[in-house]
Amino acid sequence: MDRAASRGREVVASVRIDSQPMTDATLTPPMPADALPVSPARTTPLSALPQQAPQIVLTWIARLRWLAVAGQVMAVAIATWPLGMNPPLVPIATLIGVTILSNLLLHRRLARAAVRPWAVPAVLLLDVALLTGLLYLTGGANNPFATLYLVHVAMAVAVLQSMWTWLIIAITALSYAMLMWWHLPLSRGREVSQQVLIAGEWASVLIVAVLIAYFSGRITRALRQRERELASIRDRAARNEQLAALTTLAAGAAHELGTPLGTIAIIAKELELEARRAGTDPHIAEDAQLIRQEVDRCRVILERMRVDILEDQPHGRTVQVDELAECIRGDLTPQQASRLNLTIDPAARGVRLPLRAIQQAVGVMLRNAYDAGDDSAPVALRIERDRGHIIFRVTDKGRGMSQEILRRAGEPFFTTKPPGRGMGLGLFLVRLVAEKYGGRLELRSQPGAGTTAELSLPDSISPLPGDAAA
Repeated sequence: MDRAASRGREVVASVRIDSQPMTDATLTPPMPADALPVSPARTTPLSALPQQAPQIVLTWIARLRWLAVAGQVMAVAIATWPLGMNPPLVPIATLIGVTILSNLLLHRRLARAAVRPWAVPAVLLLDVALLTGLLYLTGGANNPFATLYLVHVAMAVAVLQSMWTWLIIAITALSYAMLMWWHLPLSRGREVSQQVLIAGEWASVLIVAVLIAYFSGRITRALRQRERELASIRDRAARNEQLAALTTLAAGAAHELGTPLGTIAIIAKELELEARRAGTDPHIAEDAQLIRQEVDRCRVILERMRVDILEDQPHGRTVQVDELAECIRGDLTPQQASRLNLTIDPAARGVRLPLRAIQQAVGVMLRNAYDAGDDSAPVALRIERDRGHIIFRVTDKGRGMSQEILRRAGEPFFTTKPPGRGMGLGLFLVRLVAEKYGGRLELRSQPGAGTTAELSLPDSISPLPGDAAA
Protein backbone atom coordinates (compact mmCIF):
# COMPACT_ATOMS: atom_id res chain seq x y z
CA MET A 1 0.00 0.00 0.00
CA ASP A 2 2.82 2.43 0.81
CA ARG A 3 4.38 1.75 -2.58
CA ALA A 4 1.03 2.36 -4.33
CA ALA A 5 0.48 5.61 -2.48
CA SER A 6 4.00 6.74 -3.29
CA ARG A 7 3.41 5.93 -6.97
CA GLY A 8 0.21 7.98 -6.89
CA ARG A 9 1.89 11.01 -5.34
CA GLU A 10 4.61 11.01 -8.01
CA VAL A 11 2.09 11.76 -10.73
CA VAL A 12 -0.21 14.12 -8.85
CA ALA A 13 1.07 17.15 -10.77
CA SER A 14 0.58 15.72 -14.25
CA VAL A 15 -2.81 14.02 -14.38
CA ARG A 16 -5.67 15.01 -16.66
CA ILE A 17 -8.88 13.30 -17.70
CA ASP A 18 -8.70 12.54 -21.42
CA SER A 19 -11.42 11.45 -23.82
CA GLN A 20 -10.39 7.75 -23.72
CA PRO A 21 -11.20 5.15 -21.00
CA MET A 22 -9.13 5.65 -17.87
CA THR A 23 -5.77 3.88 -18.06
CA ASP A 24 -2.25 4.72 -16.99
CA ALA A 25 -1.55 5.83 -20.56
CA THR A 26 -4.17 8.59 -20.39
CA LEU A 27 -2.15 10.73 -18.03
CA THR A 28 -1.05 13.93 -19.79
CA PRO A 29 0.11 17.33 -18.59
CA PRO A 30 -2.66 19.60 -17.32
CA MET A 31 -4.13 22.19 -19.63
CA PRO A 32 -2.75 25.69 -19.00
CA ALA A 33 -5.19 28.22 -17.64
CA ASP A 34 -4.82 30.49 -20.65
CA ALA A 35 -5.77 27.65 -23.00
CA LEU A 36 -9.37 27.42 -21.80
CA PRO A 37 -11.55 27.08 -24.91
CA VAL A 38 -13.75 29.92 -25.98
CA SER A 39 -16.88 29.54 -28.07
CA PRO A 40 -16.33 30.66 -31.69
CA ALA A 41 -19.89 31.94 -31.90
CA ARG A 42 -19.74 34.52 -29.14
CA THR A 43 -19.89 37.33 -31.66
CA THR A 44 -22.34 37.62 -34.51
CA PRO A 45 -20.82 38.43 -37.93
CA LEU A 46 -21.97 41.67 -39.51
CA SER A 47 -23.36 39.77 -42.49
CA ALA A 48 -25.79 37.97 -40.18
CA LEU A 49 -27.27 41.17 -38.74
CA PRO A 50 -30.67 42.23 -40.07
CA GLN A 51 -30.99 45.29 -42.28
CA GLN A 52 -30.94 48.54 -40.33
CA ALA A 53 -34.23 50.37 -39.76
CA PRO A 54 -33.27 53.49 -41.80
CA GLN A 55 -32.27 51.23 -44.70
CA ILE A 56 -35.66 49.53 -44.63
CA VAL A 57 -37.64 52.77 -44.40
CA LEU A 58 -35.67 54.62 -47.07
CA THR A 59 -35.90 51.66 -49.45
CA TRP A 60 -39.68 51.90 -49.37
CA ILE A 61 -39.67 55.71 -49.47
CA ALA A 62 -37.48 55.58 -52.59
CA ARG A 63 -40.04 53.33 -54.27
CA LEU A 64 -42.83 55.68 -53.23
CA ARG A 65 -40.93 58.64 -54.69
CA TRP A 66 -40.61 56.91 -58.08
CA LEU A 67 -44.34 56.33 -58.01
CA ALA A 68 -44.84 60.01 -57.13
CA VAL A 69 -42.68 61.08 -60.10
CA ALA A 70 -44.75 58.92 -62.46
CA GLY A 71 -47.97 60.36 -61.04
CA GLN A 72 -46.73 63.94 -61.33
CA VAL A 73 -45.70 63.50 -64.96
CA MET A 74 -49.07 61.90 -65.76
CA ALA A 75 -51.01 64.68 -63.97
CA VAL A 76 -49.08 67.43 -65.80
CA ALA A 77 -49.68 65.69 -69.15
CA ILE A 78 -53.43 65.40 -68.50
CA ALA A 79 -53.69 69.01 -67.30
CA THR A 80 -51.77 70.32 -70.32
CA TRP A 81 -53.44 68.52 -73.23
CA PRO A 82 -56.87 67.06 -72.52
CA LEU A 83 -57.85 69.76 -70.00
CA GLY A 84 -55.94 72.67 -71.56
CA MET A 85 -54.99 74.21 -68.19
CA ASN A 86 -51.60 75.46 -69.46
CA PRO A 87 -49.53 74.93 -66.25
CA PRO A 88 -45.98 76.43 -65.99
CA LEU A 89 -44.07 73.47 -67.38
CA VAL A 90 -40.47 74.64 -66.86
CA PRO A 91 -40.60 75.19 -63.07
CA ILE A 92 -42.72 72.06 -62.63
CA ALA A 93 -40.21 70.02 -64.64
CA THR A 94 -37.41 71.49 -62.52
CA LEU A 95 -39.05 70.32 -59.28
CA ILE A 96 -39.72 66.86 -60.73
CA GLY A 97 -36.09 66.74 -61.88
CA VAL A 98 -34.92 67.54 -58.34
CA THR A 99 -37.01 64.61 -57.09
CA ILE A 100 -35.48 62.28 -59.69
CA LEU A 101 -31.92 63.43 -58.99
CA SER A 102 -32.30 63.16 -55.21
CA ASN A 103 -33.82 59.71 -55.54
CA LEU A 104 -30.92 58.52 -57.70
CA LEU A 105 -28.50 59.79 -55.04
CA LEU A 106 -30.58 58.05 -52.36
CA HIS A 107 -30.43 54.74 -54.24
CA ARG A 108 -26.68 55.10 -54.62
CA ARG A 109 -26.29 55.78 -50.92
CA LEU A 110 -28.44 52.82 -49.98
CA ALA A 111 -26.40 50.52 -52.21
CA ARG A 112 -22.95 51.65 -51.06
CA ALA A 113 -23.19 52.23 -47.31
CA ALA A 114 -25.43 52.37 -44.30
CA VAL A 115 -27.42 55.56 -43.92
CA ARG A 116 -27.67 57.78 -40.89
CA PRO A 117 -30.93 57.81 -38.89
CA TRP A 118 -31.46 61.50 -39.71
CA ALA A 119 -31.67 60.66 -43.42
CA VAL A 120 -35.29 59.51 -43.06
CA PRO A 121 -36.71 62.79 -41.72
CA ALA A 122 -34.46 64.72 -44.11
CA VAL A 123 -35.98 62.94 -47.13
CA LEU A 124 -39.51 63.43 -45.82
CA LEU A 125 -38.88 67.15 -45.24
CA LEU A 126 -37.44 67.47 -48.76
CA ASP A 127 -40.54 65.79 -50.18
CA VAL A 128 -42.81 68.15 -48.22
CA ALA A 129 -40.88 71.11 -49.68
CA LEU A 130 -41.08 69.71 -53.23
CA LEU A 131 -44.80 69.04 -52.89
CA THR A 132 -45.32 72.57 -51.59
CA GLY A 133 -43.49 73.95 -54.63
CA LEU A 134 -45.62 71.93 -57.03
CA LEU A 135 -48.83 72.98 -55.30
CA TYR A 136 -47.72 76.62 -55.38
CA LEU A 137 -47.39 76.38 -59.16
CA THR A 138 -50.74 74.62 -59.60
CA GLY A 139 -53.38 76.36 -57.54
CA GLY A 140 -52.13 76.00 -53.97
CA ALA A 141 -54.77 74.80 -51.51
CA ASN A 142 -57.33 74.75 -54.33
CA ASN A 143 -55.48 71.87 -55.97
CA PRO A 144 -57.34 68.63 -55.11
CA PHE A 145 -54.01 66.82 -54.70
CA ALA A 146 -53.06 68.95 -51.67
CA THR A 147 -54.27 65.99 -49.59
CA LEU A 148 -51.02 64.24 -50.53
CA TYR A 149 -49.54 66.03 -47.51
CA LEU A 150 -51.26 63.34 -45.44
CA VAL A 151 -49.02 60.65 -46.93
CA HIS A 152 -45.92 62.33 -45.54
CA VAL A 153 -47.57 62.82 -42.16
CA ALA A 154 -48.60 59.16 -42.05
CA MET A 155 -45.07 58.05 -42.95
CA ALA A 156 -43.63 60.25 -40.21
CA VAL A 157 -46.02 58.84 -37.63
CA ALA A 158 -45.13 55.26 -38.65
CA VAL A 159 -41.33 55.48 -38.69
CA LEU A 160 -40.06 58.58 -36.88
CA GLN A 161 -39.66 59.64 -33.30
CA SER A 162 -42.21 62.04 -31.88
CA MET A 163 -39.97 65.10 -32.19
CA TRP A 164 -39.46 64.62 -35.93
CA THR A 165 -43.11 63.69 -36.40
CA TRP A 166 -44.38 66.90 -34.80
CA LEU A 167 -41.85 68.92 -36.78
CA ILE A 168 -43.14 67.50 -40.07
CA ILE A 169 -46.73 68.07 -38.96
CA ALA A 170 -45.93 71.68 -38.10
CA ILE A 171 -44.13 72.33 -41.40
CA THR A 172 -46.97 70.66 -43.33
CA ALA A 173 -49.59 72.77 -41.59
CA LEU A 174 -47.59 75.95 -42.16
CA SER A 175 -47.03 75.11 -45.84
CA TYR A 176 -50.72 74.44 -46.42
CA ALA A 177 -51.68 77.67 -44.68
CA MET A 178 -49.27 79.65 -46.87
CA LEU A 179 -50.66 78.00 -50.00
CA MET A 180 -54.12 79.23 -49.08
CA TRP A 181 -52.92 82.81 -49.64
CA TRP A 182 -49.89 82.60 -51.95
CA HIS A 183 -50.09 80.50 -55.09
CA LEU A 184 -50.39 80.69 -58.83
CA PRO A 185 -53.81 80.10 -60.36
CA LEU A 186 -54.87 76.51 -60.91
CA SER A 187 -55.35 77.15 -64.62
CA ARG A 188 -53.87 79.79 -66.89
CA GLY A 189 -55.88 78.63 -69.87
CA ARG A 190 -59.28 76.99 -70.08
CA GLU A 191 -61.55 77.32 -67.01
CA VAL A 192 -61.63 74.21 -64.84
CA SER A 193 -65.13 72.79 -64.51
CA GLN A 194 -66.67 71.73 -61.22
CA GLN A 195 -66.88 68.11 -62.43
CA VAL A 196 -63.11 68.06 -63.00
CA LEU A 197 -62.45 69.36 -59.49
CA ILE A 198 -64.79 66.77 -57.95
CA ALA A 199 -63.12 64.00 -59.96
CA GLY A 200 -59.71 65.28 -58.86
CA GLU A 201 -60.76 65.30 -55.20
CA TRP A 202 -62.07 61.73 -55.48
CA ALA A 203 -58.85 60.57 -57.16
CA SER A 204 -56.77 62.38 -54.54
CA VAL A 205 -58.55 60.74 -51.60
CA LEU A 206 -58.28 57.33 -53.27
CA ILE A 207 -54.56 57.75 -53.99
CA VAL A 208 -53.82 58.93 -50.44
CA ALA A 209 -55.75 56.03 -48.91
CA VAL A 210 -54.01 53.45 -51.11
CA LEU A 211 -50.54 54.88 -50.50
CA ILE A 212 -51.00 55.05 -46.74
CA ALA A 213 -52.49 51.57 -46.53
CA TYR A 214 -49.94 49.91 -48.79
CA PHE A 215 -46.64 51.63 -48.13
CA SER A 216 -47.14 52.34 -44.44
CA GLY A 217 -48.29 48.76 -43.97
CA ARG A 218 -45.30 47.35 -45.82
CA ILE A 219 -42.86 49.50 -43.88
CA THR A 220 -44.47 48.52 -40.58
CA ARG A 221 -44.30 44.82 -41.44
CA ALA A 222 -40.67 45.17 -42.53
CA LEU A 223 -39.80 46.84 -39.24
CA ARG A 224 -41.60 44.14 -37.28
CA GLN A 225 -39.68 41.49 -39.20
CA ARG A 226 -36.48 43.33 -38.33
CA GLU A 227 -37.44 43.26 -34.65
CA ARG A 228 -38.06 39.53 -34.86
CA GLU A 229 -34.66 39.05 -36.47
CA LEU A 230 -33.02 41.14 -33.76
CA ALA A 231 -34.79 39.09 -31.09
CA SER A 232 -33.56 35.90 -32.74
CA ILE A 233 -30.00 37.24 -32.81
CA ARG A 234 -30.26 38.21 -29.14
CA ASP A 235 -31.46 34.70 -28.30
CA ARG A 236 -28.55 33.16 -30.20
CA ALA A 237 -26.12 35.54 -28.52
CA ALA A 238 -27.51 34.55 -25.12
CA ARG A 239 -27.10 30.86 -25.95
CA ASN A 240 -23.57 31.52 -27.18
CA GLU A 241 -22.76 33.25 -23.90
CA GLN A 242 -24.13 30.22 -22.07
CA LEU A 243 -22.00 28.00 -24.28
CA ALA A 244 -18.90 30.03 -23.51
CA ALA A 245 -19.61 29.75 -19.79
CA LEU A 246 -20.17 26.00 -20.10
CA THR A 247 -16.94 25.64 -22.04
CA THR A 248 -14.96 27.31 -19.29
CA LEU A 249 -16.81 25.32 -16.64
CA ALA A 250 -16.17 21.99 -18.35
CA ALA A 251 -12.51 22.73 -19.02
CA GLY A 252 -11.99 23.88 -15.45
CA ALA A 253 -13.78 20.84 -14.03
CA ALA A 254 -11.74 18.46 -16.17
CA HIS A 255 -8.54 20.23 -15.17
CA GLU A 256 -9.29 20.40 -11.45
CA LEU A 257 -10.82 16.91 -11.08
CA GLY A 258 -8.31 15.24 -13.39
CA THR A 259 -5.54 15.14 -10.81
CA PRO A 260 -7.44 13.46 -7.93
CA LEU A 261 -9.31 11.08 -10.24
CA GLY A 262 -6.08 10.05 -11.96
CA THR A 263 -4.43 9.46 -8.62
CA ILE A 264 -7.36 7.38 -7.41
CA ALA A 265 -7.26 5.28 -10.59
CA ILE A 266 -3.52 4.57 -10.21
CA ILE A 267 -3.78 3.69 -6.53
CA ALA A 268 -6.79 1.46 -7.20
CA LYS A 269 -4.86 -0.35 -9.95
CA GLU A 270 -1.86 -0.87 -7.66
CA LEU A 271 -4.17 -2.04 -4.89
CA GLU A 272 -5.84 -4.54 -7.21
CA LEU A 273 -2.49 -5.94 -8.40
CA GLU A 274 -1.15 -6.13 -4.83
CA ALA A 275 -4.27 -7.94 -3.60
CA ARG A 276 -4.11 -10.50 -6.40
CA ARG A 277 -0.38 -11.01 -5.89
CA ALA A 278 -0.72 -11.49 -2.14
CA GLY A 279 -3.73 -13.80 -2.51
CA THR A 280 -5.61 -12.02 0.25
CA ASP A 281 -9.34 -11.48 0.49
CA PRO A 282 -10.69 -11.48 -3.12
CA HIS A 283 -13.17 -8.79 -2.15
CA ILE A 284 -10.30 -6.32 -1.94
CA ALA A 285 -9.44 -6.83 -5.61
CA GLU A 286 -13.13 -6.55 -6.52
CA ASP A 287 -13.43 -3.33 -4.54
CA ALA A 288 -10.37 -1.94 -6.30
CA GLN A 289 -11.94 -2.81 -9.65
CA LEU A 290 -15.16 -1.10 -8.59
CA ILE A 291 -13.20 2.03 -7.68
CA ARG A 292 -11.68 2.12 -11.17
CA GLN A 293 -15.11 1.64 -12.72
CA GLU A 294 -16.49 4.55 -10.72
CA VAL A 295 -13.54 6.69 -11.78
CA ASP A 296 -14.37 5.83 -15.40
CA ARG A 297 -17.96 6.82 -14.67
CA CYS A 298 -16.74 10.19 -13.40
CA ARG A 299 -14.72 10.54 -16.59
CA VAL A 300 -17.86 9.91 -18.66
CA ILE A 301 -19.74 12.58 -16.71
CA LEU A 302 -16.92 15.04 -17.35
CA GLU A 303 -16.91 14.04 -21.01
CA ARG A 304 -20.61 14.85 -21.26
CA MET A 305 -19.87 18.28 -19.87
CA ARG A 306 -17.48 18.99 -22.72
CA VAL A 307 -18.72 21.45 -25.34
CA ASP A 308 -15.78 21.37 -27.72
CA ILE A 309 -17.90 20.12 -30.61
CA LEU A 310 -18.31 23.78 -31.58
CA GLU A 311 -14.75 24.95 -30.96
CA ASP A 312 -12.07 25.85 -33.46
CA GLN A 313 -9.58 23.15 -34.42
CA PRO A 314 -6.79 23.39 -37.00
CA HIS A 315 -8.20 21.02 -39.64
CA GLY A 316 -11.64 19.87 -40.71
CA ARG A 317 -12.70 16.41 -41.76
CA THR A 318 -15.75 15.18 -43.61
CA VAL A 319 -16.84 11.59 -44.08
CA GLN A 320 -19.53 9.81 -46.01
CA VAL A 321 -22.70 8.86 -44.21
CA ASP A 322 -21.74 5.16 -44.01
CA GLU A 323 -18.47 5.95 -42.23
CA LEU A 324 -20.21 8.46 -39.98
CA ALA A 325 -22.76 5.80 -38.99
CA GLU A 326 -19.96 3.35 -38.13
CA CYS A 327 -18.25 5.99 -35.99
CA ILE A 328 -21.53 6.61 -34.19
CA ARG A 329 -21.98 2.86 -33.62
CA GLY A 330 -18.40 2.58 -32.41
CA ASP A 331 -19.13 5.03 -29.59
CA LEU A 332 -21.77 2.68 -28.17
CA THR A 333 -21.25 -0.07 -25.64
CA PRO A 334 -21.72 -3.66 -26.89
CA GLN A 335 -25.04 -3.86 -25.09
CA GLN A 336 -26.25 -0.60 -26.66
CA ALA A 337 -25.02 -1.60 -30.12
CA SER A 338 -27.04 -4.83 -29.91
CA ARG A 339 -30.21 -2.82 -29.30
CA LEU A 340 -29.63 -0.39 -32.19
CA ASN A 341 -31.65 -0.74 -35.39
CA LEU A 342 -29.70 1.28 -37.96
CA THR A 343 -31.22 2.11 -41.34
CA ILE A 344 -29.53 4.22 -44.01
CA ASP A 345 -31.42 5.56 -46.99
CA PRO A 346 -29.49 4.66 -50.20
CA ALA A 347 -29.95 8.26 -51.38
CA ALA A 348 -27.98 9.48 -48.35
CA ARG A 349 -24.94 7.23 -48.68
CA GLY A 350 -22.90 9.46 -50.98
CA VAL A 351 -23.29 12.63 -48.90
CA ARG A 352 -20.25 13.88 -46.99
CA LEU A 353 -20.77 15.51 -43.60
CA PRO A 354 -18.56 16.93 -40.84
CA LEU A 355 -17.54 14.06 -38.57
CA ARG A 356 -16.85 15.41 -35.12
CA ALA A 357 -19.85 17.65 -34.41
CA ILE A 358 -22.48 15.37 -35.95
CA GLN A 359 -21.00 12.22 -34.41
CA GLN A 360 -21.25 13.70 -30.93
CA ALA A 361 -24.67 15.29 -31.55
CA VAL A 362 -26.23 12.04 -32.75
CA GLY A 363 -24.49 10.26 -29.88
CA VAL A 364 -26.31 12.55 -27.44
CA MET A 365 -29.64 11.72 -29.10
CA LEU A 366 -28.91 7.99 -28.87
CA ARG A 367 -27.89 8.17 -25.21
CA ASN A 368 -31.15 9.93 -24.40
CA ALA A 369 -33.06 7.24 -26.28
CA TYR A 370 -31.30 4.45 -24.39
CA ASP A 371 -31.91 6.14 -21.05
CA ALA A 372 -35.62 6.62 -21.85
CA GLY A 373 -36.42 2.90 -22.14
CA ASP A 374 -35.61 -0.27 -20.26
CA ASP A 375 -32.37 -2.19 -20.76
CA SER A 376 -33.78 -4.38 -23.54
CA ALA A 377 -35.89 -1.88 -25.48
CA PRO A 378 -34.70 -1.32 -29.07
CA VAL A 379 -33.66 2.09 -30.37
CA ALA A 380 -33.99 3.00 -34.04
CA LEU A 381 -31.64 5.31 -35.94
CA ARG A 382 -32.66 6.15 -39.49
CA ILE A 383 -30.51 8.33 -41.74
CA GLU A 384 -32.31 9.59 -44.82
CA ARG A 385 -32.10 12.29 -47.45
CA ASP A 386 -35.15 14.41 -48.11
CA ARG A 387 -35.51 17.64 -50.11
CA GLY A 388 -31.92 18.78 -49.75
CA HIS A 389 -31.49 17.72 -46.13
CA ILE A 390 -29.91 14.82 -44.29
CA ILE A 391 -32.14 13.72 -41.43
CA PHE A 392 -30.93 11.73 -38.42
CA ARG A 393 -34.09 10.31 -36.82
CA VAL A 394 -33.75 8.57 -33.44
CA THR A 395 -36.84 6.77 -32.12
CA ASP A 396 -37.24 5.04 -28.76
CA LYS A 397 -40.04 3.11 -27.07
CA GLY A 398 -39.58 4.78 -23.72
CA ARG A 399 -41.75 6.74 -21.35
CA GLY A 400 -42.26 9.71 -23.63
CA MET A 401 -42.52 13.32 -22.53
CA SER A 402 -45.35 15.62 -21.56
CA GLN A 403 -45.93 18.84 -23.47
CA GLU A 404 -44.39 20.86 -20.65
CA ILE A 405 -41.20 18.78 -20.65
CA LEU A 406 -41.14 18.80 -24.46
CA ARG A 407 -41.34 22.59 -24.44
CA ARG A 408 -38.36 22.91 -22.11
CA ALA A 409 -36.24 20.18 -23.68
CA GLY A 410 -33.05 21.72 -24.98
CA GLU A 411 -32.74 24.35 -22.26
CA PRO A 412 -29.32 24.24 -20.57
CA PHE A 413 -29.27 22.27 -17.29
CA PHE A 414 -32.85 21.06 -17.69
CA THR A 415 -33.07 17.30 -17.27
CA THR A 416 -35.57 14.69 -16.09
CA LYS A 417 -32.87 12.11 -15.40
CA PRO A 418 -31.97 11.14 -11.82
CA PRO A 419 -28.91 12.78 -10.24
CA GLY A 420 -25.65 11.52 -11.70
CA ARG A 421 -27.24 10.34 -14.97
CA GLY A 422 -27.20 13.64 -16.84
CA MET A 423 -26.69 17.38 -16.52
CA GLY A 424 -29.22 18.66 -19.06
CA LEU A 425 -26.63 19.83 -21.59
CA GLY A 426 -26.98 17.21 -24.34
CA LEU A 427 -29.95 18.54 -26.31
CA PHE A 428 -28.73 22.08 -25.72
CA LEU A 429 -25.53 21.24 -27.58
CA VAL A 430 -27.40 19.33 -30.31
CA ARG A 431 -29.53 22.41 -30.91
CA LEU A 432 -26.40 24.55 -31.17
CA VAL A 433 -24.93 22.13 -33.73
CA ALA A 434 -28.15 22.37 -35.76
CA GLU A 435 -28.04 26.17 -35.70
CA LYS A 436 -24.34 26.19 -36.59
CA TYR A 437 -24.94 24.31 -39.84
CA GLY A 438 -28.27 25.92 -40.74
CA GLY A 439 -30.39 22.94 -39.68
CA ARG A 440 -32.94 22.27 -36.97
CA LEU A 441 -33.67 19.90 -34.09
CA GLU A 442 -37.24 18.68 -33.72
CA LEU A 443 -38.69 16.59 -30.89
CA ARG A 444 -41.99 14.70 -31.02
CA SER A 445 -43.30 12.78 -28.04
CA GLN A 446 -46.34 11.71 -26.08
CA PRO A 447 -46.41 10.19 -22.60
CA GLY A 448 -46.18 6.42 -22.83
CA ALA A 449 -45.62 6.43 -26.61
CA GLY A 450 -41.89 7.04 -26.85
CA THR A 451 -39.99 9.94 -28.37
CA THR A 452 -38.66 10.81 -31.82
CA ALA A 453 -35.75 13.23 -32.16
CA GLU A 454 -34.85 14.54 -35.63
CA LEU A 455 -31.64 16.37 -36.45
CA SER A 456 -32.02 17.85 -39.95
CA LEU A 457 -28.99 19.34 -41.70
CA PRO A 458 -28.43 20.65 -45.24
CA ASP A 459 -26.85 17.97 -47.43
CA SER A 460 -24.44 20.51 -48.95
CA ILE A 461 -22.77 21.79 -45.78
CA SER A 462 -19.00 22.04 -45.74
CA PRO A 463 -16.80 21.47 -42.71
CA LEU A 464 -16.20 24.37 -40.40
CA PRO A 465 -12.91 24.82 -38.53
CA GLY A 466 -14.37 23.14 -35.45
CA ASP A 467 -14.88 19.79 -37.16
CA ALA A 468 -11.51 18.21 -36.62
CA ALA A 469 -11.28 14.52 -36.35
CA ALA A 470 -11.45 13.29 -32.83
